[in-house]
Amino acid sequence: MRSGPSVLVCLDLQRGRLSGVSDGADRSLEACRRVLEQARRRRWPILHVHRREATLEDGRPIVGLEPLPSEPIYLRSGPSAFSHRGFCQAARAYGGPLALIGFSLCDSVLATAFAAVDRDLTVEVVRDAVALGGGGDLALRQALAAPLVSLSPMARIIDSQELFIEDAGALAAANAP
Repeated sequence: MRSGPSVLVCLDLQRGRLSGVSDGADRSLEACRRVLEQARRRRWPILHVHRREATLEDGRPIVGLEPLPSEPIYLRSGPSAFSHRGFCQAARAYGGPLALIGFSLCDSVLATAFAAVDRDLTVEVVRDAVALGGGGDLALRQALAAPLVSLSPMARIIDSQELFIEDAGALAAANAP
């Protein structure tokens, strides 16, 4: 699926979102940190999308996942990152694939994946770097993943290791004699 470097889309990595996530939040946070660090090291485009929060504290980035000054932040008004015109333009300009991480699968991740496919952009939901939100029930996670599977081949669910292994393979192939 990957034709070039991914565009990392960091969805709702905000302090206010931590209160509603599942018991696996610590694992998801650590995976988000690893993915963000690797994407920066590989110089991937990184787009941050935040939900407008009621309080200033809830809207602040999670410690360790703050955007760099060179990384744009889009404040979404709807469930999808594509509800912000600037994000939509940036995603189209990069062309994807869009690698989605963040909080929460129940709303922003799922909505953004569907909106991307509607715009003929490929999407990779990074399973270990996406928190469920609203509870940690495995059955709920599987039920929410089912619609993503239905978007294949334009969308797929991968692990963070797979995201970077494929990128390394593509680089090696491009540099082969």
